[in-house]
Amino acid sequence: MTEIPWIEKYRPKRLSEIVNQEDAIEKVRAWIEAWLHGNPPKKKALLLAGPPGSGKTTTVYALANEYNFEVIELNASDERTYNKIARYVQAAYTMDILGKRRKIIFLDEADNIEPSGAAEIAKLIDKARNPIIMAANHYWEVPKEIRDRAELVEYKRLTQRDVMSALIRILRREGITVPKEILTEIAKRASGDLRAAINDLQTVVAGGYEDAKYVLAYRDIEKTVFQSLGMVFSSDNAKRAKLALMNLDMSPDEFLLWVDENIPHMYLKPEEMAKAYDAISRADIYLGRAQRTGNYSLWRYAIDMMTAGVAVAGTKKRGFAKFYPPNTLKMLAESKEERSIRDSIIKKIMKEMHMSKLEAIETMKIMKTIFEKNLDLAAHFTVFLGLSEKEVEFLAGKENAATIWGKTLSIRRKLKEIRGKEEEKVEIPEEEVVEEEVEKEEEIEEEEEKEEKEEKKKVEKPKEKKGKQVTLFDFIKKK
Repeated sequence: MTEIPWIEKYRPKRLSEIVNQEDAIEKVRAWIEAWLHGNPPKKKALLLAGPPGSGKTTTVYALANEYNFEVIELNASDERTYNKIARYVQAAYTMDILGKRRKIIFLDEADNIEPSGAAEIAKLIDKARNPIIMAANHYWEVPKEIRDRAELVEYKRLTQRDVMSALIRILRREGITVPKEILTEIAKRASGDLRAAINDLQTVVAGGYEDAKYVLAYRDIEKTVFQSLGMVFSSDNAKRAKLALMNLDMSPDEFLLWVDENIPHMYLKPEEMAKAYDAISRADIYLGRAQRTGNYSLWRYAIDMMTAGVAVAGTKKRGFAKFYPPNTLKMLAESKEERSIRDSIIKKIMKEMHMSKLEAIETMKIMKTIFEKNLDLAAHFTVFLGLSEKEVEFLAGKENAATIWGKTLSIRRKLKEIRGKEEEKVEIPEEEVVEEEVEKEEEIEEEEEKEEKEEKKKVEKPKEKKGKQVTLFDFIKKK
């Protein structure tokens, strides 16, 4: 048996060979032919969206083979930042040296692109002279700026019958027979992921049918976090534990919090807990380095430490295990609204009192004391800063918030009355006002000339006064 992975050996070479995606292929073909006929489509990027193993990547390489394109592939899971993606996308502006083969820029896992660089990547798409194709499992997780510039092509999930047919074709070409029940189990567990099914089939054939059940037991599509934790904490086998994050819809840094939270509940001895936490610490270092450098290939080392490293740390509790969600995530979820209100107050202080953010934070701390002790002054602050009811409640607490808000409404009514009276005053006709102002200006100029002659020296033009930073003490004095 050849050592070449079957997923590569039997990858379709033409678009017509792709399994049960006729509607999608028709759209792809029409889009690429618009490029080839010198009439690029309005949307210069193509977004292939659909479940894993449905044929998105295969489409790109079959397209390149059939229409003689060169593929420049970039995986957004490893290279997420704008600077790293940009240098690849730049290749879409030009052809190769001889100009014989055009390029397709292929960005896989586009739903992992960091939103911070999405706008710049969108600009690169607008400038592209050659096709850009992206693939994503979750269409709505692709940044909106990029979605708006891409033509969507949806791939449907393959049926169990589709997967079975593809596996049978491979076995015939290999001259191998596999028991029908195992073949059915592979197709069933793949849940439409043909790539996963082909990999499982090759693994089963290579390892023997005796281990087939063991191999297939871990082909869990869309596992829950509790299933993944069970794989880490119920096993002493590093290889088995490393499968915990397979097809789990959760980022490694979030899964790390779940593992960290449950170590004290799972291990019996302090020294074993220490080993597990040491593995978690190393995983955290890799995750931090990946975030700082943008090299997300470091994730695989972090995953090894948080799964296999924790699994082999020592003897864990046996029997039923209850897993607990991370307190960190719970606290962040509960405090999200509170943090939003706090940030809103700080911005208003910065704007109205001409302060830096650090000064505004310190001022807000003083204001909290004022809102608790001096409700009348708090009401004036509320009007001055334009605070909302929730912001008042954040500063004063529920008991005082209602009283302050009542006083605030009273102040606003008085201000409205004053403005109304000022508007009722008789207005001087515009022409008379203008003439009067001109006369006043002429008188002022004459007086200034006289003063200059009398003093017989130049008088410097007074400098414009700069706006003074408002402090709490200024505000209190004015009141």
